[in-house]
Amino acid sequence: MNKIPYTLAKSLITGLVLAFLTGTINAQQTCSDETIMNTTGKWKKQTDANPFPDQSFPKNQYLQVTSRIDKMQGFLQAAYPEPKGIEASWYHSISGNAEVKGGPVPYELDAAFHAYYCNSYDHKLELGGETGTLFFVWANQINSWFAKYIKYYTIHKLPVYLLNKKAGELDGYPVFEGVENGTSNTGTVYSRAIIITRSGQSPYLPVSQKQFLKAFLNYNEKSFQKALAFQKNRAVKTDEEEEAGKKKNLETIERVTMPDKLARAKDNYLRNYKTSKQIKEETTNNMVNNYEKGMKPARVLLADSLKTDLEQPAVLDFNNLLLFKEFRTEDKGGQQLVRLNPDYFDMTLPRYVPQVMIVYWAWDDKKPGNYWKDQIEKNFNIHALKEMIDK
Repeated sequence: MNKIPYTLAKSLITGLVLAFLTGTINAQQTCSDETIMNTTGKWKKQTDANPFPDQSFPKNQYLQVTSRIDKMQGFLQAAYPEPKGIEASWYHSISGNAEVKGGPVPYELDAAFHAYYCNSYDHKLELGGETGTLFFVWANQINSWFAKYIKYYTIHKLPVYLLNKKAGELDGYPVFEGVENGTSNTGTVYSRAIIITRSGQSPYLPVSQKQFLKAFLNYNEKSFQKALAFQKNRAVKTDEEEEAGKKKNLETIERVTMPDKLARAKDNYLRNYKTSKQIKEETTNNMVNNYEKGMKPARVLLADSLKTDLEQPAVLDFNNLLLFKEFRTEDKGGQQLVRLNPDYFDMTLPRYVPQVMIVYWAWDDKKPGNYWKDQIEKNFNIHALKEMIDK
């Protein structure tokens, strides 16, 4: 067999290596943000969520609900008709109990937008399996992603909510932060929300500082009395049980302690020894002292109500909501506390009619997600959605 000259072999190998590297680089360059954004996705209707509505809502009216969700989806698709680097999907959902008994039923439009990405291993375009780019319209409900339900308190026996922080304005509507804001192992996500109501009315009302302070003290007083009663009813050991326990512990010390350290170990044990009765009394006293200390700021403010305007809205952060020290302002991270306004809901309207809607959108901080967000905020017709109120 004829041998290939060394110089020729070296040249061929070098050529093959260069060809491989060039091919690899070209393969790597075939996938980029530009490639992703030049990929046109489609809109797809997904299987609806299983209906789990207010049990008093008749099934023969489901179609009235889904036809309204279809209209909401039409506004959404019109704002983003040609998905770029994204596949769009949506479905109907009817679930949850009415905010007021016999009132309008909750339902929603759910939409998800899965973005394409460049697979760094295979150097090719792939569709992501998870997404933080989402869009919802919640009808006839104050959703927890817009306002956190505070189960600890009620005002006039009505639910209390902590509104999310304000984040600007869109088409004349106040914009609130959503719950998805931050970075995790899946990337960075942002979210926003607006609430649409009939003009000049709201499904919630501000909770005044005075109302909050009274509710805070009332809740904690009841909780404290239950805990205190439980503590006082805790059994303690008899004198005989105490002596037997003490003797057993001393025997254990003798068994495990070096002889030269035994006297000191016993002395430390006996000096610090407390009976179960003493421990119970100390625990009870600490509970009382901590309770009184915790309630003092609210009590002082309430007692000083003649000097302080406590009729202004209660604005707090979540920590002060549970362990109150002071009210906050919105520019310092405070959030407004509100209560349900049952008078907002028109009980004469059919139950499937939307009387309040919350629009919520979240997006991944990547090229397709940011482009989607810009299109939604620019093109989504909020005013057309408002035209659906009470209809």
